[in-house]
Amino acid sequence: MAANLWGKVYFKDTFAGILSQEAGGRCVFTYDESYLANGLPAISYTLPLKAEPHHYEDGLHPFFDNLCAEGWLKNAQARALGLKKNDRFALLLAFGVDLAGAVSIIDPAPVHQVNIDLDNPQNYAALSARASLSGIQPKLGVIKEGRKFRAAGLGEQATHIAKLPSGTLPDIVELEYITTQACKALLKGDAVAEMTIAPIDKVADKALMVKRFDRLDDGTRLHFEEFNQLLAKKSEDKYDGCYEHMAQFIQHNSDICLKTECDTLFRRIMACILTGNTDAHFKNFAMMHTDAGLRLTPSYDLVASAIYPDFQTLALGIERADNLTLGKISAKNIARLGELFGLPKGAIMLMVEDFEKRLAKAHRNIDSHPDISQALKDKLHAQMEKRWNGTFASIGTNLLKKQ
Repeated sequence: MAANLWGKVYFKDTFAGILSQEAGGRCVFTYDESYLANGLPAISYTLPLKAEPHHYEDGLHPFFDNLCAEGWLKNAQARALGLKKNDRFALLLAFGVDLAGAVSIIDPAPVHQVNIDLDNPQNYAALSARASLSGIQPKLGVIKEGRKFRAAGLGEQATHIAKLPSGTLPDIVELEYITTQACKALLKGDAVAEMTIAPIDKVADKALMVKRFDRLDDGTRLHFEEFNQLLAKKSEDKYDGCYEHMAQFIQHNSDICLKTECDTLFRRIMACILTGNTDAHFKNFAMMHTDAGLRLTPSYDLVASAIYPDFQTLALGIERADNLTLGKISAKNIARLGELFGLPKGAIMLMVEDFEKRLAKAHRNIDSHPDISQALKDKLHAQMEKRWNGTFASIGTNLLKKQ
């Protein structure tokens, strides 16, 4: 690892610039002259192309900070290198080979001796590839070969993200799968992450394999940013804000965003509320960098977390209402959020009507996997029915009162 902590930043396979840490913790990113001269894209919405350095006084710039591992993987990385868990620059530098999106960070003096517990196959697999994955759930990069999955090794790009069972959240693998299937029905015509439940060779008997939407089959990297990055928030601030802040970003950047995607995003949030996905924070929504501008990525991280007693509060607020519990969300809240997204009453009502037509299909999708316990499926059925009858069914009445 470089003694003064600096790394080479690549966009796809092109050297883009230098990321360095100065005394006192200030971090600096400077675009390379040749990168600027070739008219290549900015690596982040919040890091526009310019010859002058981008300084960030409080540790890593939010774009880079959100690329760091979280939870179980962050702790495993720190133990392996003998670092403090909050030494985010050093951890990103050591594990920046395979990151979310099209950016990678290469250490000019990498640590070759990593203390990996060989008796723990999950730790070994997760650390060997030198990749960083955000999210608190245990996960690692895997490669699909035929119908089987194996852990990605050093220098290999993962084709899928494998989410492992949690010791504190029982059945979370199965719960994310059936929640996603329900959302596929509710969001008909919208893009939702592809996934399956399967074992990882020599690592785990069961994991949720999520196909990466930022990788093409030929290995080409596609670039995207989470809304936490687009809104210039550090990873730890992913719960700090309101859902409409994402719509405001789209509306205020109409030169690179489509305002019509506010309707798509609103529907995705409604699907989260209906299924009980209370942990839908700013890192769980993202936009892809395309030649035409920023466009929403497929939906991902769809977990009906309200099934667990400790996850009853919405991750983000609605207007000035923070810490909303799922049971307290009213038709009035939903209608107001639609207005904040710039949607006319007709568009809000159309969402309700579409969801009502697709509700039966959503319930059938939940029951479609034969190896998932009926008890878990029934919990999601009951949660959705309660939310529909308690909130969604009366949205039309609330809108009529405003006329």
